[in-house]
Amino acid sequence: MSYRQVTAGRERLDLLHVLQLSPQSKTPDTVLEWTELHIDSAGIDNLPDSIDRCKNVKELNAASNRLSSLPQSISKLPHLTVLYLSNNAFTTFPIALCDLTNLEVVDLHNNQLSDIPVDITRMKGLRLFWLNNNAFTTIPIALCDLTNLEVLYLSYNQLSDIPVDITRMKGLRIFWLHNNAFTTFPIALCDLTNLEELYLSDNQLSDIPVDITRMKGLRIFWLHNNAFTTFPIALCGLTKLEVLRLDNNKLSDIPVDITRMKGLRIFWLNNNAFTTFPIALCDLTNLEVVDLDNNQLSDIPVDITRMKGLRIFWLHNNAFTTFPIALCGLTNLVMLHLDNNQLSYIPVDISRLTKLERLIMAGNNITHLPPQIRNMGSLTDIDVKGNPLVQPPIHTADRGLDAVKRYFEALADTKAIQSSRVQINFLGETEAGKTSISRTLQLGQSTLTTKADRTRVVEQGTWESDQDIAFNINDFGGHDVYKIGHPIFISTRGLVFITFNLSKYDPEKEGHFQLHIGAWIDKVQAQMPGIQIALLGTHLDEVATPHAVTKCSSITRQLEDHASEKKRWYQAQKETCENKIKEIPEAQASLRQAYQSKAAHLQTLYGQIKPIYEHIFTVSSKTLKGVQELRDYLLSFARTSAEVLPEMWVEAAKNICTKKIEGPENTLGWEVIDDLILQNAPTSWKEKHTQEEKKKTICDILSFLAHRGDIIWFDKSPSLMKVVFHKQEVIVNVLKAVLTHDQGEVSQKLQKSMKITRRKTPKIEEDIFNRGIVSKQAMSCLCEPFKLSTTEIDVMTEMMLKLELCYQVQEDESLPSNTSFHFPWLLTEERQPELNTKWPSKVPPDTRQLTLQVLFPYKCPDGLYEKFSVRQHKHLGLMKTMRMDWKDGVYAELEGCKMQLTRGENPDPVSQDPDWVISIAVRGSHLSDMWRVLMRGHHDLLDIIKEDWPGLSYDKYLVCPHCVREDSEHQPPSTTNQNPEVPAKRKRYCQKTPTLFPGEILDQTSRTASKPRQVPCVNTGVSIPADLVYPPHLAMSWQEGKHNTYLSVLL
Repeated sequence: MSYRQVTAGRERLDLLHVLQLSPQSKTPDTVLEWTELHIDSAGIDNLPDSIDRCKNVKELNAASNRLSSLPQSISKLPHLTVLYLSNNAFTTFPIALCDLTNLEVVDLHNNQLSDIPVDITRMKGLRLFWLNNNAFTTIPIALCDLTNLEVLYLSYNQLSDIPVDITRMKGLRIFWLHNNAFTTFPIALCDLTNLEELYLSDNQLSDIPVDITRMKGLRIFWLHNNAFTTFPIALCGLTKLEVLRLDNNKLSDIPVDITRMKGLRIFWLNNNAFTTFPIALCDLTNLEVVDLDNNQLSDIPVDITRMKGLRIFWLHNNAFTTFPIALCGLTNLVMLHLDNNQLSYIPVDISRLTKLERLIMAGNNITHLPPQIRNMGSLTDIDVKGNPLVQPPIHTADRGLDAVKRYFEALADTKAIQSSRVQINFLGETEAGKTSISRTLQLGQSTLTTKADRTRVVEQGTWESDQDIAFNINDFGGHDVYKIGHPIFISTRGLVFITFNLSKYDPEKEGHFQLHIGAWIDKVQAQMPGIQIALLGTHLDEVATPHAVTKCSSITRQLEDHASEKKRWYQAQKETCENKIKEIPEAQASLRQAYQSKAAHLQTLYGQIKPIYEHIFTVSSKTLKGVQELRDYLLSFARTSAEVLPEMWVEAAKNICTKKIEGPENTLGWEVIDDLILQNAPTSWKEKHTQEEKKKTICDILSFLAHRGDIIWFDKSPSLMKVVFHKQEVIVNVLKAVLTHDQGEVSQKLQKSMKITRRKTPKIEEDIFNRGIVSKQAMSCLCEPFKLSTTEIDVMTEMMLKLELCYQVQEDESLPSNTSFHFPWLLTEERQPELNTKWPSKVPPDTRQLTLQVLFPYKCPDGLYEKFSVRQHKHLGLMKTMRMDWKDGVYAELEGCKMQLTRGENPDPVSQDPDWVISIAVRGSHLSDMWRVLMRGHHDLLDIIKEDWPGLSYDKYLVCPHCVREDSEHQPPSTTNQNPEVPAKRKRYCQKTPTLFPGEILDQTSRTASKPRQVPCVNTGVSIPADLVYPPHLAMSWQEGKHNTYLSVLL
């Protein structure tokens, strides 16, 4: 529900309370005009007696409150037809409803009802009745006299039988009974001959009686998640059944009698035990949808071509190693899922599927797509993610079917060329020898680097091995402030060498491995979890051979320990999630789903990390020892990475490379790019394509080159996509100029500039180095040595804004010169003393504080907090709110709240490697406003992690507001009360902080979520309102005991 709806509902409720105090007063016209009344999630225990003033209300929503009864006055609403009372605290049915004879829809799900009074029979108009998620153990007999009832929900109760009286419900068409306690099919249902839909999934049924054939009208039948080991033969008598779900059972065959089910259109059989395709299905000629995902099928019989009506076929996650050619005879097929098998090709015959619209082949071993795909006119979507494609290149396929078709069209018009250009990235601490080995590879001879030549951000070069194999080489600076530049330049298709000085590496020195190798591996795998990493030791000429062997052996052991520790961390986190899933009560389906998603995400994270290359390369750029071995490895890697490219693509890449070397331009505009790419395109190709089609092909080529690392291009930015950064050293120079902490260098540049007077220089320096502020004028001066035009400076600035390296503030829109750019990376100031008044350490009276903490094991990634700080400007800047920044924090006032973002270490007395924490704290007096601000920050932070650090390990917690207010010191909890599944680092964290609630609470969806009224603060023993821990979009639950027990276990 929107904030505006909540506010409007409260205002109407307030008006009703006023009218309750004046029972003789005239009902205002405003109240009489209401036809709908939404007072859900209002935190009320009672409806006002004055509810009867709402004479014309047709729909009343009072869900997600704390109601346990209703006033008798509600029976005086003559026009009320729809009533929502779900997620309240009813233990007995509100008798006042029985006089509302015009009620058509009543929703009472997620309460604690266990019986229904006989008076309900007066509700003759009732058509839809929700009673799921209650406490029924038997079906209330009184329901059986609701002869006009059409839809009844009784799922998520504890029913095990159905009384014969149910047959009186002649009007019942839809009956929901899933997630109950049935072990045998309720025979009384068989006499509900008008029933059209029956939902009995998630029970323990193992057979169906023959009497079911009396249910002549049944069209939809759900029986998934039961205990069937053989197909219930009685079902074959349901000749009018259209939809049947038998997934998640243990079926391995289908009887031939199924051919009697001529009306069956949709059939779910996924997650069963089929090893061969059930041949009996082939005679179900009217079947339109079949789901056989997650079985063990390896072939499809040719008889399947008899299934002329089949339109959608799911065969995901089976055991196919070759494409079942019989599928190509299903000429009416619209959608085919064959993802997550072991297929190595797609046959040319796929083009026979002339009506196919979606082809899902992700997660196989396919290297080549058939060119005939471009002629499949009906095809609108193809998913081939997770395949080792070389034709077309993976990135081209990721751009979608239209890009794939354009690729094959270009391949048809120009010859195919096997091409490989690999990006090599040298990363490591300063003075590791990265620049020397980079230049040695490029020049083919010993090239040593002086201290003055060492890289500050990144130095780029190329190595052309032969006509079809080449390398783009990135040599990165090792200083912390420059590490933010890595993601801009590194291609996920490339190679990363963690480079270290072998002569200075001391395997006995504590922390050496983590500093020079381990931390770099963690950083790369957090940002690019699928990239290949290798280790490179330099200065081999300065180390005796035995010592070099000893050091490499030690590093190998530490690599194994490092990988094992990471594996243990993932396993512990995953096991913790799985244990929590088992403990969560059924009413908390949304929280269970949040933990299931987290467990799946952890599994994906661990699965996508490539092992470090087993051999440690050791080289000397001085003597060239070991360099040839490194070259051989690189050439071998390049050959296995070769892709098939249209000749016009290859020529376009050459033209751009030539322009990089010979052209004077710092960037390339669209007209130049258009000419460079199309000048070698065949005339026939140009003549048959429109200007718009040519533009799309240009974008395909640019996107491929950017993904390969040849250029930098921002295709998601409408303005930046018209510019190509072909000389990446230009970006490098700008980053060097702006991100440097060398005050002397900056002073020199500013003083040399003719645009800034000497008197202004100290103020500008103070802005840069203390406040992280670079004015537009200062930006121009810092870029002056690179001879950039005003337009190019603007483009570079826009690029930094796009990358969220900074945010823009323009204090006076009429004076463009007043524009400045805030770079959190450059901030050196500590927290301002005046903030002690605005945000005191103690939470002030009449104020509450919500706090989210996101923990990162051992290290907060370089640049993550700063990017999060920049992203907040889209909320803060637009509202002209107050904002104060310092090195590790942001304070802001917005939407009636105060917010403080901080980054810092969490001291750990047990470990020498403390966790790092990013905290989002919000103070205010209106919880709905506070939660909105906190949830927005939560989404921003997790979006950044997903976008830029997809392999990052983290955990998150909500800090108990009661503990924050009390600011109490807690003793470590008794070991007997600790959850053994909680990872060791979290245990240590819990021992010296306030109570921490699971951050997964924030991941719940409102559709299936619920919450208690009170939650326990384990550390203090008090109960606090759930609204301080659960966001307001979650529903209120009656299952207080279950919730509190569960939360106690979690904590």
